[in-house]
Amino acid sequence: MKRGKIECADLFNMIPKDLLQNIEKETNVNHQVKKLSGILTLKLLLFSLLNSERVSLRVMEEIFNSDQFKVFSQKGNRKTKHSTIGDRVSHINSDFFEKIFLELGVKFQPLTKNKKSSKHFKNICIHDSTMVSLSAKLLTIGIASGSDVKRQIKFSVGLQNSLPKNVVLFKNQEEISEDIALRKSIIDANYSPKSIVLFDRGLQKRKTLLEFRDKNILFITRLKSNTQYTQTKKFKEVNGRKTDTLLLKKDILIELTSKNQKIAENEFRLIVATSLKTQETFSFLTNIFDLNAREIADLYRKRWEIEVFFKFLKQELNFKHFVSRSENGIRVMMYATLILALLILVYKEKNKILSYKIAKIRFTNELDMEITKEIVLASGGSISKFNKWKSSHYT
Repeated sequence: MKRGKIECADLFNMIPKDLLQNIEKETNVNHQVKKLSGILTLKLLLFSLLNSERVSLRVMEEIFNSDQFKVFSQKGNRKTKHSTIGDRVSHINSDFFEKIFLELGVKFQPLTKNKKSSKHFKNICIHDSTMVSLSAKLLTIGIASGSDVKRQIKFSVGLQNSLPKNVVLFKNQEEISEDIALRKSIIDANYSPKSIVLFDRGLQKRKTLLEFRDKNILFITRLKSNTQYTQTKKFKEVNGRKTDTLLLKKDILIELTSKNQKIAENEFRLIVATSLKTQETFSFLTNIFDLNAREIADLYRKRWEIEVFFKFLKQELNFKHFVSRSENGIRVMMYATLILALLILVYKEKNKILSYKIAKIRFTNELDMEITKEIVLASGGSISKFNKWKSSHYT
């Protein structure tokens, strides 16, 4: 590992074999399985997601039987067929992949700089949902999309300091509401008391906002323009002050009111601002009282990061296509994709790469080079000459 940087080989080396083997035993993932162990299946999924723009079972069959994957996985000369892969992905215990994702999330968190946090708070946590759809003829589970033509699976994701911390899969019709999906995602994340959670206007139920307050979950969200509230008093004078993009108008304390005009107990803080460019009004609702209005508005801007993350998952890691259409298979692919995302995001952060796409390309190229090095070494070639050539061409 070079000072201040990290190579893809370093990241793979940070995943100890005994950790994976212990999770295999804990989840009993290899029960009555001789060929595709849990670890080998994980390696196949990661390698396939890296090396194919559209993963399919036949693509995974070709990759499994390739010399490159033989070196990467150290599987020996075993071969397999796409039908075997499909059956394994559909029925393998998805808990194996979930536990690996959670373990690596904890392990990799210290590798990401905490530059997005306020001096008062440890973690910035961003939550949102995305949908993946497929023809209803192919997908029997899922949420109807307004017609009988397609069904959708909903994924609510939380990012903690840029890395995915948790994900929840939703398939029932009532879970299309963010008041259900995002609430569960945020509660399940179990953040530390000094974390700030950011989410958009989809979650608006007063009951949920009060629940967050009672559970000491600090949050910043946007209030819908038609939300009813009563101002109790001015919090700070901000009229005329500016951020980079906003003109601050109000910083007040409010009580949320319901349709029958009953006032919700206790106060929230509301910061009202207008865009310097478009004059659009923004209303930020929060239960944080020890940051100034500009800090609150600037923190909320970071919510856009999760939109970019979803774009990365779908465009670069193929998370818009289901290889398996069973619920278990969808969970397996979900966690495999997030495990790969963790690796690439840490690689991107440590190497100060701005683009997700470029980070993936460089990560993949480095892995290919490591595989080539192993082939050279296995062939009796000079590894020192190879490293010298690599240094002159790739640094």
